[in-house]
This record gives sequence, structure tokens and C-alpha cells, in this order.
Amino acid sequence: MCDVVIKETVKKEIGKKASAEQRAGLEDIVERYSDGGWKNVPPKKYNASEGWFPSAHDKRIRLEAFKPWALRAYGFCEGFRGRPAFFITGVDTSKKQKSANQVILARAGAEAVRLHDWLKSGGNNVPRG
Repeated sequence: MCDVVIKETVKKEIGKKASAEQRAGLEDIVERYSDGGWKNVPPKKYNASEGWFPSAHDKRIRLEAFKPWALRAYGFCEGFRGRPAFFITGVDTSKKQKSANQVILARAGAEAVRLHDWLKSGGNNVPRG
């Protein structure tokens, strides 16, 4: 029903830094999301609004998060190849505090905006980053 696309550098970071429990939790959430979108993911396992990017005034992307254990996988939902897709653009593998690490969140948001703009342009030229 929905596709999930993970940026290659994010996938590598998850492989290196996430625990087996975090990876299994993320895989479960990705499967649930793929099968039925947000309505198929337990409410405590996602946050539908991590903020607007690039800013509250220029609301191009609403960053969302999958939340297995102490890991946060940040991304956004966008139509891609005629289907809804969730693009994971950043990850925090050691989220222990209540609020998000603003540096990681800003990087994920900037990447989401760049990818969103590329998709809206028709996907011409390979996106860099």
C-alpha cells in the first residue's frame, strides 16, 4: 500500500549504531506502515509532527518520525511513482532525552526539503546528498 524509502547514508548509520532491538523495532514499524499507512502503526510508535521545514513560515515539509525504542527515524510522506511513500532522511540512534536533538532534526528537515523539491521538479537529474 505504501512504500518506505531510506536514504543510503541513514541506512548505513542504522546498521552501525542501532541496536538489534532498535533495528527490529524499526523494521516492524516500516512493515506496518507499508501495509496500511499511519493508521496501522501504534500511536506511541510515531510522531506525525516533528516540525515544519524549512520553517514555520515556509511549510513545504512536515517532518514525521518512526519511534522504535530510543531511536527516531525522521522523514516525510510524498507521492512517488503513483503511490504514497515515506522517505526517511535522518536518524537519531541514541534519543534518550524528551525532546529531539535539534541538529539531527535540522539535518533531516533540510534533506527532506531538498528531496521534496527534487520530486516536485519531476525528478530530473540525480539528487545530491
